[in-house]
Amino acid sequence: AGPALDSFKAAHFGSFVQQPNLHGFHKVPGWAGSAEPGDARGWLHFRSPSFCHDRPDLLLRIKRLSRANRQRLAAGLEGRSCQLSRFQQ
Repeated sequence: AGPALDSFKAAHFGSFVQQPNLHGFHKVPGWAGSAEPGDARGWLHFRSPSFCHDRPDLLLRIKRLSRANRQRLAAGLEGRSCQLSRFQQ
């Protein structure tokens, strides 16, 4: 069984992009292949310190960011849990 047909339903692309941001992912600026304005063929690359290859234990740390969680991250209370790959640097 594949994903539900409405899994990625969003009224606007900005609303769709906001979802990874609300869960602690950040768009990697200037990454090769990133979408150009108006280019429907492009794609975006997001990263999160809690989403690492071979570290499924970190997935439990991915939660929707509340105001308190954003302040905690800004204060540096959540450290990096894995090394960045050559693509993420």
